[in-house]
Amino acid sequence: MSPFQRFMVTEEDLLRGVTVAPGWLTCLVKELNQEPSAAGDSLNTIVDLVIVEDGEYKGVPLRRYFNEKAPGLAVTFFEACGAKVNKPAPGQSIQLPPWEPCKGKTIEVMVTNGEYRGRKTNVVEDFRPHT
Repeated sequence: MSPFQRFMVTEEDLLRGVTVAPGWLTCLVKELNQEPSAAGDSLNTIVDLVIVEDGEYKGVPLRRYFNEKAPGLAVTFFEACGAKVNKPAPGQSIQLPPWEPCKGKTIEVMVTNGEYRGRKTNVVEDFRPHT
């Protein structure tokens, strides 16, 4: 018997490596999680998405991180999910809506391509409501 453990691979595991063509894609907000940032000095909200529109990219998972140090970057995500986000008055701040109601929503996601350690990646850039 080999001392090495064998890996189990799912279809999602294989699709994770697919680089999609840049553009707007219809996605489902599949999962939401929070964890400390790598530095441990702030909190990240991790949004796991999956492409649901028919075509060659259907089923490809995407991920977007939002950090509590830059909360304004999450506004378009909340608006795409149907939340009303009031703009703060000058010199004031507002609390963003809760994350949980976004799970299960179908939204449009702008994907571009980037590079990480020499490998092409999918970069989730923007959000808008699904029409």
